Amino acid sequence: MKQGRLILVNILIILALVIIGGIVWYTWNQNYTYVSTNDAQITAPSVPIVALAPGTLSNLSVNVGQHVNQGQVIGQETVAGGATAPTKGSKTASTGSTTVNIVAPVSGRIATINTQVGSVMAAGTPIVTEVNLGQISVVANIPETKIRNVQIGQTATITVDAHPGVSFTGTVQEIQPTTQSFFSLIPTTATAGTFTKVTQRIPVILSIDNAGYTLLPGESAEVRITVH
Repeated sequence: MKQGRLILVNILIILALVIIGGIVWYTWNQNYTYVSTNDAQITAPSVPIVALAPGTLSNLSVNVGQHVNQGQVIGQETVAGGATAPTKGSKTASTGSTTVNIVAPVSGRIATINTQVGSVMAAGTPIVTEVNLGQISVVANIPETKIRNVQIGQTATITVDAHPGVSFTGTVQEIQPTTQSFFSLIPTTATAGTFTKVTQRIPVILSIDNAGYTLLPGESAEVRITVH
């Protein structure tokens, strides 16, 4: 083998070793410094607005997606005499029935409408559900093999599929003391000889600085928590 070719081969071997070493170091550093998951989504508190007494929904003045303010009247319910639920602005008709205002308990957006005008309702029947977009957070499901490194107060970088190229900052607020499947309606037990071990995931709640972006509950996200 000519000396020039031998030198070239040696250079290529050294270069390959450097690249492999760099990849190994980068992978180790990422796994040591961060805990990452793409199993995450935006969430927000949901608030059901319910019938205060047995009666009939006589008016509903909101639509899905509409923003409402705390204390805003979103509809009325007509209740029979003797089944009143007094609220501010309630009116009693000559027939003995009472018109009761349905009021938004918090500011938010209407997520679902669960009944229609004219429907007869029992006390506690859900009328609409609103989401409080002022309390957006992120639920990240962390593999049980990595959860030991996650602690409350650690910072995180969050990306949301609906906003490609944008990075949000967040902080670990809560670590759920059960796995994601613990309260599942379908048990994970198996008969002898058929069990397949599956890595469980622990829900972790993070705050998120949305920096003026509108984030909607249910949107998919990726989370990278700095643990070292």
